[in-house]
Amino acid sequence: MTAIVTKSGLELHTSGAFAMLRRISAVVGNTLREAGRAKLFYGLLGAAVMLLGFSLVLSDLALVDQKARLVQSFGMAVVPLVCVGTAVLMGALLLHKEIDKKTLYAILPKPIARGEFIAGKLLGLCALLVIELVALALVWWAVLSMRGGQMTGPIVRGLALHVIELVLVTSIAVFFSALTRPVLSGLLTAGVFVVGRVTYVITDLLAARKGLFVEVPAMRAVGKALVVAIPDLSTFAVADPILQGWDVPWSYVASASMYGLCWALAFAVGAVLLFQRRDFT
Repeated sequence: MTAIVTKSGLELHTSGAFAMLRRISAVVGNTLREAGRAKLFYGLLGAAVMLLGFSLVLSDLALVDQKARLVQSFGMAVVPLVCVGTAVLMGALLLHKEIDKKTLYAILPKPIARGEFIAGKLLGLCALLVIELVALALVWWAVLSMRGGQMTGPIVRGLALHVIELVLVTSIAVFFSALTRPVLSGLLTAGVFVVGRVTYVITDLLAARKGLFVEVPAMRAVGKALVVAIPDLSTFAVADPILQGWDVPWSYVASASMYGLCWALAFAVGAVLLFQRRDFT
């Protein structure tokens, strides 16, 4: 840190890591403001709230002792799906909007590295998604309490796992956003999410003694490539075990979080490398 005398008095200027954090936090704040004003975000949030409210109507069709369980299972499906959808759609548009509005051309000449810009955009969108998740969880909790249910410990830990999944999906979306156009970026991110959720099925088919991966060697190579290159997102899908009464220990949450954050870091580094190679002149 250095103290500089200016016309307005003595100012403290930071350098090194402090300056980098200030630049990243500025991008995070700007991303939150822009994304928070997006109609897409409020549209998805409103649709999710209406779906959670609709679960009250559906629960009237269930038996008296199954009303809370129906609302619980409905919320465990809706909340993650809407948040992932937001991550895919807004992540695909994240960098394209900056290019389309020409704001990127005003930002990059400033003393901010492209890696810092990507980090700020990624963290800003992740912060918005966490806010969305918390808001929907509170609405779900209120609806659940109307049917005599409660937010149990395993559900809370399941939501914590979903936060890690959101960070990972967002980093994948930003990676593809730095690589290609929004439509293709969204499709690729959605494809990775779908394949990631069924990676365990591909692994089982590869271990089988018969089937497509055994009969067609080329498909077996594709299957092995998918298992290696795509993260196993079923690690974070614990809704079914929770509904069956299983516990989700914090040790599992910790190991799954480490797994997800390592993958997220890999995709974030890849996004930075791709963004640094792009020519915006």
